[in-house]
Amino acid sequence: MDKERLSWAENQAQYYKTLTSPRRVLILWALAKRELSVGEIASEVGASMQNTSQHLNILKKRGILDCRREGQTIYYFIVDRKLLNNMGILQ
Repeated sequence: MDKERLSWAENQAQYYKTLTSPRRVLILWALAKRELSVGEIASEVGASMQNTSQHLNILKKRGILDCRREGQTIYYFIVDRKLLNNMGILQ
């Protein structure tokens, strides 16, 4: 097997592994409608701000989410909606 194909498979496995947390899927569902702040996401998914921030950092590190700052508020948004649609995460 060539290295490029193996690297692609490993990357895909890590991507799917990131989505094994039900809380992260809830976060993605919340962000499916529009970008939200950490507080708004926490309220939407019924989690603490600290726990929500940890999940957001994981999703951002994997390249699933990104964020923008407006004053002191950070808003998160989905980077690749098409991929998540194809995976059945978003509809």
